[in-house]
Amino acid sequence: MNYFHFVAAKLDGVKTYMRMRRVPNHLQVKVIKWFDYLWLTQKCSDEERAVSCLPDKLKAEIAINVHLDTLKRVEIFQNTEAGFLCELVLRLRPVLFSPGDYICRKGEVGKEMYIVNRGRLQVVADNGRTVLATLKAGSYFGEISILNMGTA
Repeated sequence: MNYFHFVAAKLDGVKTYMRMRRVPNHLQVKVIKWFDYLWLTQKCSDEERAVSCLPDKLKAEIAINVHLDTLKRVEIFQNTEAGFLCELVLRLRPVLFSPGDYICRKGEVGKEMYIVNRGRLQVVADNGRTVLATLKAGSYFGEISILNMGTA
């Protein structure tokens, strides 16, 4: 079974479940959009799955090679020594969000720092519509939560 058939079968099952459980239409649309987005970004998940079978040392070397440039693009890390950046790379965890998802909301206590690797994020006002800023590759947020973790 190839990836397309796998995703299509999963989507059919989820659609059936949502119909049987009378999930509201707006939520069904959101789920279907997620599957569309998953299909479009499937290449990334295939790449991560491909290296998952490697020994930890090799995975670490690949991660450093692949993600070090991303960290070097981040302004607050530009004058940081390479050893620290390599340690930081090994702690990175990829997170995939679908269009329309909120990553965090005003007033929430942050515990993570996020670095945009691919795509765009919009910072919106309290009304959820007014776009205050657009973040793209190399942008970051949440660094204050990381700095405050030692004191909290």
